[in-house]
Amino acid sequence: MLLIEDLFKETWKELEQAPSTPDHPFSLGCLATNDINGAIKQRLLIFRKLTSQQNLLFYTDSRSTKIDQLHKNAGASVLFYNPVLHLQIFISGTIVIHKQGKLWDDHRGKIEGRSLQDYNTQYAPGKHIKNPLGVKRTEDLNFALLELKPEVIEYLKLRIEPNRLRALFTKKEEGWEKTFLIP
Repeated sequence: MLLIEDLFKETWKELEQAPSTPDHPFSLGCLATNDINGAIKQRLLIFRKLTSQQNLLFYTDSRSTKIDQLHKNAGASVLFYNPVLHLQIFISGTIVIHKQGKLWDDHRGKIEGRSLQDYNTQYAPGKHIKNPLGVKRTEDLNFALLELKPEVIEYLKLRIEPNRLRALFTKKEEGWEKTFLIP
């Protein structure tokens, strides 16, 4: 008999492995936030780490529009999909923006080489330019660390036989509440 605990463990196993496993499908997630008008804005981000508190870490330019969006509404969600396992994981929660501190320092120290160019442009991401080859760089590193604190996780296995599987995990003070859902 399939136990809901098995699905819960599989979710965290995949999330633990993704940041350190080359080509893991969960190494890239689709992050959704609300823009200033309340519309949903989505973008792909590299999933950098699962913390010991089961929070998800992502990097971004500290001047990106998502930072302003998250200051206004810290609620966000991320969607992962593994086509080999036919597994979709949807996580919603609250994002904490780190621009200093020990956690930020630990991750800032990992940015090197070509990756530095993701955070050192003269102008903020999204600014109109005439020539993409003429982007000017500065010594400043405009790096922010996003920490998603999960509150709700939806597990959906889109397998063919015998049934698709769907479960809901909701974080409560006493731990995670787990229930199966109709797929």
